[in-house]
Amino acid sequence: MKAVTGLEGEIKQVLKTGKYILGYRKSIRAIKTGKAKAVVIASKIPKWMEDDVMYYAKLGEIPVIKFKGTSYELGMVCGKPFPVAVMAILDPGTSRITELAGE
Repeated sequence: MKAVTGLEGEIKQVLKTGKYILGYRKSIRAIKTGKAKAVVIASKIPKWMEDDVMYYAKLGEIPVIKFKGTSYELGMVCGKPFPVAVMAILDPGTSRITELAGE
């Protein structure tokens, strides 16, 4: 079995031990209200979507982590059969995902 490291491993740890929100609209709402601790966005999402997330995250001083896969790949990492463009981390649990945001 392949050991998962890096961002994928941290996302899986958040899924097990933390709290998160999937989806653009709900994630933007969490960013605006200050509930999000970090945001993960997939690559190859619409420019307007990325711009919105970056804008509101910058206003709230919330770190944005860019996932190096498509929204379908981010959905698969999250265990979902659909694409996930944006994921807001409300509670990182035992993961170190907020530390990855600083890199």
